[in-house]
Amino acid sequence: MLKQFTEEAEKNRFETFIDAILAIIMTILVLEFKVPDQHVNSDVEIKTFLKELFPSFISYFISFSTIAVLWIDHHNLFRLIKKADVPLVFLNFIFVLFLSATPFTTSLAGRNFENAYAIKVVALNYLLMNLAFTSIWIYTMKYKLISDHIEKQLSTKLENRVILSGFLLQIASIPLANVNTYCSLAAIILVLILHVIRLWHH
Repeated sequence: MLKQFTEEAEKNRFETFIDAILAIIMTILVLEFKVPDQHVNSDVEIKTFLKELFPSFISYFISFSTIAVLWIDHHNLFRLIKKADVPLVFLNFIFVLFLSATPFTTSLAGRNFENAYAIKVVALNYLLMNLAFTSIWIYTMKYKLISDHIEKQLSTKLENRVILSGFLLQIASIPLANVNTYCSLAAIILVLILHVIRLWHH
């Protein structure tokens, strides 16, 4: 196989491509919000319309924030790696595969906030998305695409505990939807908070 993406310019070009895809996905999320088809005559009707959209707003906020956290992590990774190769590129496309489903699963959960199956679908989407992204990190460390010194700084006990806790909560959020959809969403939000705190202390 040809030594593709080994040059710095090629690595930067690929990172820019992924950034563009993430920006498009984040934009598509907000397009799910549509104004009423008919003219609204009173404030009460507007308030009722917005109240009905509130679950969708929550779902949108979770998805937008999750993608933002993943973008920061992805940017940090590509800032640290010495080179990219073809397997790494394929792993990134698997990550984008699950990420690109987010607008659909977000809309499904937002419109069916109390439906266990809809919440399980979005929870599974988040889990697969994070597993795909973690596989990118594992690959870069296994094949020494980042220096040993940086790897030791990243693989701290606190960092690994946060990541493991996040995965366990995401796995738990799927069956938890059968018990209570709000508890399932609370678990997803807790994962997001944990990762925000982790990035804040970097």
